[in-house]
Amino acid sequence: MKLVCYTLMAAGMVALILLGARLAIAQPQPHPSYGGGMITGQVLGYDTSNLNNFNQVQPIEWANVTATNGQNRFVTSTGSGGYYSMYVLTGVYNVTASEPGYKPDSITVAVSDGSASTINFNLFEYGAVPEFPAGMASTIALVAITVALAVMKLRKRRK
Repeated sequence: MKLVCYTLMAAGMVALILLGARLAIAQPQPHPSYGGGMITGQVLGYDTSNLNNFNQVQPIEWANVTATNGQNRFVTSTGSGGYYSMYVLTGVYNVTASEPGYKPDSITVAVSDGSASTINFNLFEYGAVPEFPAGMASTIALVAITVALAVMKLRKRRK
């Protein structure tokens, strides 16, 4: 019985951590037969914290890139080297690149059937970089409460 209880508790904590870190969320992409085009590019950021390479441009990995037009919203993240790619339906989109600690940048692009647009972003540092994503605060609190309850239960059993 103890093993089942601990297994369920551990599985619950892992699920909360994954959901809090937003690792379990996937964005569906439209099928090319609907008509539309590709938006690709690179997200770069100015590193002003390094005095040896002041204002040196660095690729930003895991930056969010969002394309919206009022009806549709497409989201992707940059990968290695700060590169991203997404297929969007035909229309005019406001494409925004964002990353915690940097000021977001946006540009408008018209996408037609079979088009390919390259949009590169240069983000500038803006404010403090958070230690962890905003959604993680609730996950950390839940994990702390779960651990505290487990410790209290173990102490109670030993008495």
